[in-house]
Amino acid sequence: MRGFLFFTLLLLITFVLVIQFKLPSRQNSLQDFNYPNFVNFKPGVQRLRDGTVEVSSLVNMLDVTSNMFNWWFSDYLQTSEHYKMWHPEDHIWMDWDHKEPGKIIGSHHLVHEYIGGELNKLRIQFAWPQEILGYDPNDENTVVLCARVGELDSSLNIAEMCHVAQNTSSGVELRSRFWLGVVSDREAADWQNFLLSFVVNNPISRRLTVSEAQGIALQKHCIEEMSYLADLLPTIYNLK
Repeated sequence: MRGFLFFTLLLLITFVLVIQFKLPSRQNSLQDFNYPNFVNFKPGVQRLRDGTVEVSSLVNMLDVTSNMFNWWFSDYLQTSEHYKMWHPEDHIWMDWDHKEPGKIIGSHHLVHEYIGGELNKLRIQFAWPQEILGYDPNDENTVVLCARVGELDSSLNIAEMCHVAQNTSSGVELRSRFWLGVVSDREAADWQNFLLSFVVNNPISRRLTVSEAQGIALQKHCIEEMSYLADLLPTIYNLK
């Protein structure tokens, strides 16, 4: 009986790994912002080879500039009232840790927000794009904001993300991408994170803990909040 169970489990693991091998790689996903005009970027939700769920959205923000988009995070967004303006239905509360006026890298955005009807309490830790993507797509027409996303009530990080705002003749094209299932402990030693990664950052564990349905809910939320922001930004920026 034990031999049969072991053989069945081995077949299941082999089947999952064969399926995973046919999927796009996260390295290719990370490189999509490294091409002129981001020609390889496509909105959608898909499982990647390493088991993470890639969530991508594209929002056209008329009469917005990339500098306005950066200013929203670096200067304007300070209170829960501001945060609720960004998504009146889903955004509940916010605060900042390690925030310096006019800066965003190194700051932690603490939020309570609903995604797919479920309350999420998150610590969004803004980082240099190189730390997430391996390169920096920022230029005179493009603002890139990347972050690690963690649980507010624990020391676990559970995802990574980048917002890329590119100027166009009519406003900004905002491309957002999230990688769900990138787990680490921000308070642990390197050897502890190595062991944690071995257990949870593999295709089978990620399939058991992160679903495409979560990705679809996040994509919907992101499109909605950035559409609200597109309507808000030209007015409040011109009042500053």
